[in-house]
Amino acid sequence: MLAKPPVSFTVEDEITTAEERRVLPYYNEIARPGNREWWASIRVMVKNRSWCVPLFRDAPRGRFYRSEADRFLSVAPDLRRIISVAEKVWDVSLGTSLATLDHVNCAAALLDCHGYVTRVNKHADALFGCGLVIRHGHIHAIDRSSDARLQGLTRAAVTSSSGGSLRAEPVVITRNGSPWLLAEFMPMTSFAHDLFNGGDVLLHFTDLTAELAPTEQLLSQTFQLTAAEARLASGLATGKGIGAASTALAIGRETARTQLRAIFAKTGTCRQAELTALLLRLRKPSSH
Repeated sequence: MLAKPPVSFTVEDEITTAEERRVLPYYNEIARPGNREWWASIRVMVKNRSWCVPLFRDAPRGRFYRSEADRFLSVAPDLRRIISVAEKVWDVSLGTSLATLDHVNCAAALLDCHGYVTRVNKHADALFGCGLVIRHGHIHAIDRSSDARLQGLTRAAVTSSSGGSLRAEPVVITRNGSPWLLAEFMPMTSFAHDLFNGGDVLLHFTDLTAELAPTEQLLSQTFQLTAAEARLASGLATGKGIGAASTALAIGRETARTQLRAIFAKTGTCRQAELTALLLRLRKPSSH
């Protein structure tokens, strides 16, 4: 079959026979009861993607004919403009939705129903090039064993995307012989489909090597710490000792100890290990 031109018109008689229309369930259970006996479509290309606008007629009006092509194709330029505007609106809204995940330190990528990447946020983009790559439109891990696990998870997610549920465990991606990322898919409920319009599955990564300390703002709001106390508490939450934390903040050790006593009092803790355990429980979660 020859490829159709960028703008084309197709009628029912070109794709089905009279016998098929007589016996196939679609025509007996959907088309005829819905007064949509005859079908045609206008096909246009926008940004290298094919869009088809379906047209229907009931039995009294009769079939579409190839001779009507010019009449229907006259609206093709208007269709292109409408689709282009809709894509721009979609692009802006999708970018905003994914950017929201950046605010909670979540690296996320949207994939379509074939596993192709449609969009990534800034946190996910920063992961590529060092253990993770996009090859032929798909996300791959450079480590072979990790990639096999990732591709298996992707296949499971894509297969189950239509049902909005996912039956697959998260997988670990290794870099330089050590665990690096935890890869998970979020099932796309109807709400998620609306929020992340343009994607069928949402893949997100957790960096297993990152020091995920709570933000200074969160510490201040939760425990009514001063700005200086919050900075010190955030440093301690990453595992630094009082000496290393005070050096990093360019404050004296005695000043740090005074601030630490105030932090103990406000958080209800007595030892640095107890404080660190409490602060780590305040880490902002990823999307899972």
